[in-house]
Amino acid sequence: MVSTVATAVRVFLVEDHQVVREGTRRLLELDGDIKVVGETDNGEDAIESPNIEHADVVLCDVMLPGIDGIETTRRIVSRYPGKRVVILSSFGEGYVLSALEAGAAGYVLKRADQQELSRAVREAAAGGSPLSGSLNAMLVARFREIRGSADKPALTDRQREVLRMVARGETTQAIASVLFMSPATVKRELRNAFDKLGVNNRAHAVAEAQHRGLI
Repeated sequence: MVSTVATAVRVFLVEDHQVVREGTRRLLELDGDIKVVGETDNGEDAIESPNIEHADVVLCDVMLPGIDGIETTRRIVSRYPGKRVVILSSFGEGYVLSALEAGAAGYVLKRADQQELSRAVREAAAGGSPLSGSLNAMLVARFREIRGSADKPALTDRQREVLRMVARGETTQAIASVLFMSPATVKRELRNAFDKLGVNNRAHAVAEAQHRGLI
């Protein structure tokens, strides 16, 4: 039995390519339980659209003019807490983690067929986290990598502070002066930080510490 519009899942589309947007809308509306209630070709308009407030699910492309889909997602979720945003994109591994960290409920590849797309929308509306099948293995691998990193010794407060100053471009002498340490002590703390992070120079140490959220 086909649902009425009143009980349909309401979707807002954010896609800059008109042909893709129209095709996505037609695919979704083949499902009588889904209705597209608004659409736009950029993130700024999506955030300001009155229709987005009433949508159950926002389907948002990653590559958009102006602010990208990741930042659009972050702003939508900030303005409308609990809003279900699903990224619909041609790109997988390069963006999925950033999208989820920005608050996206799920991530679906554009090659998804009508059945998978409709299922993802309904799953997101119901509070789930739809992911295209090929992305699950990648997330599991990434989780294991993070777990492995977490098993390594943490940086001390002093080592984190030294690396923060290195990231700002401070010299060894300047760091020593500010932190009331000798230059030799600064160098020793850096060497210890290098060992813990598995790196061998300052630039790599800063990048790795930032990647792990340590500084």
